[in-house]
Amino acid sequence: MPQDVEILQAKLDTLIRIAKNNERKQTNFQEYELNLLNSSGLFDLLSIILEQHQDRFQLSKVTLLLLDPEYEFQRLLDSSSPPTAWQDSLLFTDNEQAISQYFTVLRKPRLSAFSTEQHQPLFPDNTELHSVALLPLVRQNKLIGSLNLGSRNPDRFQSNMATQFLQHLAAVISACIENARLQENIKQVGLRDPLTDINNRRFFDQRIDEETNKALRNQQPLSCLFIDLDHFKQINDTHGHQAGDSVLKRVAQLLNEAMRTSDVLARYGGEEFVILLADTDAKSAYDIAERLRQTTANTDFDIDSSTSLKITMSIGLATMKANTEITTSQQLIDAADQAVYAAKIAGRNRVHQPV
Repeated sequence: MPQDVEILQAKLDTLIRIAKNNERKQTNFQEYELNLLNSSGLFDLLSIILEQHQDRFQLSKVTLLLLDPEYEFQRLLDSSSPPTAWQDSLLFTDNEQAISQYFTVLRKPRLSAFSTEQHQPLFPDNTELHSVALLPLVRQNKLIGSLNLGSRNPDRFQSNMATQFLQHLAAVISACIENARLQENIKQVGLRDPLTDINNRRFFDQRIDEETNKALRNQQPLSCLFIDLDHFKQINDTHGHQAGDSVLKRVAQLLNEAMRTSDVLARYGGEEFVILLADTDAKSAYDIAERLRQTTANTDFDIDSSTSLKITMSIGLATMKANTEITTSQQLIDAADQAVYAAKIAGRNRVHQPV
């Protein structure tokens, strides 16, 4: 009888341990799910998925492959400067087949041994994995991506395992990604100039603070170009506001085409544009400004089938660097504004750089 009691007690202890372990797992997932749902934006959400997920669930590698045929996600992330650690974790494709090839028509998670030949595109330069779980991300019955979990433990993910938990996880992450995308698009609408379709002043005011702090922290130069179109009022008065709008849109296009990915271009107001040139000294900034001025001056601005105009611009240049009086974002924009005023006083159609 005592032996039977000991056996029953051992079984009970085992059941209690399993129950407690399952409770810990459930609590861990609930906390993770809340973090996903409470993420503050796309960048924060991706940080949780690519960084927190791996640590929280003790995985060897987590990657995310997103369908991005219009480069929407990549454009939304451009201003956030994703960390270099994401380069082999955050993946994009413009071809749905690149994702759908890993799943059946039922679009359920796939658990299997790791195959270098088959899974290398999802885990770039990673040959130490032994088992993987691939989770299809679906919204409104459309495949939008794949969350890919890798482990060095060959028993972690096996094809005969139940996948209800992973299906739920995929559904939550799919919804969060789609919501974050929509929220970012709404933000972008509020930060875009509707006429020229480039960034507006509100966006610029946010970015100049970020870029100034970054330049000071990294001890790098930061240059600002303040651009004012010459005699723009005469265009509106002579040819009408539609002609003026056409000129503004064409100028914005010319400027945008000349920008590097690290540059920040915005319409500051009226006929004024502003550009931030990160890690760019005064000489290089002057060369860029002069190219922009010449390109604009050499362009024919067609305002209707029979009329074209020549447009010039005055550009003020200011640079924040070590050992200068400019140490804040406001001082930088003020200096560039004063420089463009000096360019106009000196005769317009020129770049002015304070001595």
